[in-house]
Amino acid sequence: MALRLLALSVAFLLGCGSRDPKPATHRDDTDHGHSHERGKMMLADLGPYHAGLTAHLSSKTGNELDILIETANDAHTPVPLPLMKLTAKARTADGKEHALEFEPSEPEERKDDPPGKCSHFTAKAAWMKSEDILSVTARIEIDGKPQRVEWKDFNPKKYAHFEE
Repeated sequence: MALRLLALSVAFLLGCGSRDPKPATHRDDTDHGHSHERGKMMLADLGPYHAGLTAHLSSKTGNELDILIETANDAHTPVPLPLMKLTAKARTADGKEHALEFEPSEPEERKDDPPGKCSHFTAKAAWMKSEDILSVTARIEIDGKPQRVEWKDFNPKKYAHFEE
């Protein structure tokens, strides 16, 4: 009887069958009350804001990554920062690292940004393939303090706002 109880206890502690873990991009809404995906954008916390990462896949003009800074509420209001450049690193699944230089996107893509501030940044990523799985990290200054932002398991095809 004791042996049977021990076997049942071990089975209970180990669980029945195998469960696939949730992907690293999944966050329960209970983490901090909101999802980290919206449409074709992967979101990361940036102080009181969200930083969205999305891809632009084009065989004609070249692949790009975009970062959009916005409020972390239902309004998703752009948050222009007093920055004209962001640097980041992207690491592919095979361990290769790529430096990224984000600059303000075209003015028509950020119409409400006042002069000297930007809420939407773009970086060329000619090396990027649609099937890549990337880990992208950046330091973005909020109120004079650098904040580390990270997007893990970013798939350009899944999060592409434009593809040709």
